[in-house]
Amino acid sequence: MSTLMDNGNTVSAEVDAAVIEELHEALESGELVLFVGGGISAAAGLPTWRQLVDLLVERVREQAGDEVAIAEVAALARSQRYSEALGAAEQALGAAEFNAFVEDALDDEGLEPPRIAIAIAALRDKLRAVLTTNLNHLLERAFGFEWDTMWQVTDEVAWRRRFILKLHGTLKEPYSWVFARERFHASIAAPDVRKSLTAVLSKCPVLFIGFGRADSNFDEMLSDIHALSGSSPPPRFVIAPGASLTPHRREALSEMGFQLLPYDTADGSHDRVLAILDRMCAPRPRAVTSHARSILPPPIPDLELPPASSPLGPSYDLRPDSAAYDDAVAMPGVFEASRRERASEPPASPIEVFFSYSESNRELRDKLETHLAILKRKGVIRGWHDGEVGAGEERERMLAEHLETAKVILLLISADFLASDFCYDVEMQKAIERHNRGEARVIPVILDACDWEGAPFGKLSSLPRGGRPVTSWVNQSEAFTDIAKGIRKQVEQLTQNPP
Repeated sequence: MSTLMDNGNTVSAEVDAAVIEELHEALESGELVLFVGGGISAAAGLPTWRQLVDLLVERVREQAGDEVAIAEVAALARSQRYSEALGAAEQALGAAEFNAFVEDALDDEGLEPPRIAIAIAALRDKLRAVLTTNLNHLLERAFGFEWDTMWQVTDEVAWRRRFILKLHGTLKEPYSWVFARERFHASIAAPDVRKSLTAVLSKCPVLFIGFGRADSNFDEMLSDIHALSGSSPPPRFVIAPGASLTPHRREALSEMGFQLLPYDTADGSHDRVLAILDRMCAPRPRAVTSHARSILPPPIPDLELPPASSPLGPSYDLRPDSAAYDDAVAMPGVFEASRRERASEPPASPIEVFFSYSESNRELRDKLETHLAILKRKGVIRGWHDGEVGAGEERERMLAEHLETAKVILLLISADFLASDFCYDVEMQKAIERHNRGEARVIPVILDACDWEGAPFGKLSSLPRGGRPVTSWVNQSEAFTDIAKGIRKQVEQLTQNPP
């Protein structure tokens, strides 16, 4: 009987089993970071980078009619230098035409997230974060938009959990797109950005998934990760089609410390990826049930072939590699029909939330505090501001004490806040110091329109989402509700992973 990992692309079933066991331990640690490639998009029926460039060659031919430009894009495509080909196509078409074409070609609206995306999302209770090179929103949709999405590396990456970081930008914001390698390097060149990435990659195990032959920058990306991981990096794993792991590539990756899990794609599908994830997540020991049946989502189309040549097929049964497995593959750890929710028990003691604000914004502060009432009633948080100072107490001493001990610090930003010496030079500076040391989380709350982006907190994720000032909302209750939800997410993360 053939085993799960018994294929021509692997060294031995024993070696694969040992790597999967180590990957299981990394997942259970709660620190595993997933790095997701373009295979997720292709599995949903969107074009691969190769197919996108081929489409752009035709577009350049139709729109520009410049034979030199056509030849340049086509030559770069043939040599699999896709990022350069995209740059040449943008130059030939013009930014507006290029952006509109790419956005239309990669638009995932109306497409169901593929089952590999669903499988990844099912791991979210144990993952630290997801990094991806995809522009579309398939992963966010598979995650039910429960995780925050970022497309710019900030210092938050060093301490945040439960977020999706889109390293190449996001589809609806063309200004964020990073195709050329030079632009990617420029986007992570700042010392604080590299420090944040290094802080994560030097201590968190990383699993690469969804990369194949069509990803010409795969090796370069792995090299970048290796360089940012320090001299003694944590375990790093690669699940990839065996055909994409040439002898030279295998040797190079092994020398950099990557542990490889190749798999066969003889039938044109990538179903074995799900089987590997099943093995990775299976409880130890795994219970045998007499009525286990597969609850896998539909098969994954080939990551390398055009969508039309890889139609969705029927569900499959995969032979087990142990007598403890039933004939049909069940997914108890990864593909449960209903995901186990995180425990919602309140913390042993409420998390203190400190309000830093200008006196002129007292009314808005009171409204925000009202919208946080449910968290206070449940004993999850305890709010504190200078209005809590009692008669006979020293105001400055009390402020300093609570600013030093609070786990969440809300900066209620307005022009008056920025103009206040005490708010800006004392409270905000102290808050940022504690934030940078990982002792507290600082959340800017934008109350009124002002020029705040250049402030020390300007790189932090702000509320309401998108940094839209509360006073610009027609219905301010909607703005405060958005803020309250964002604060609740941060408090939940602190409850589960205290600093």
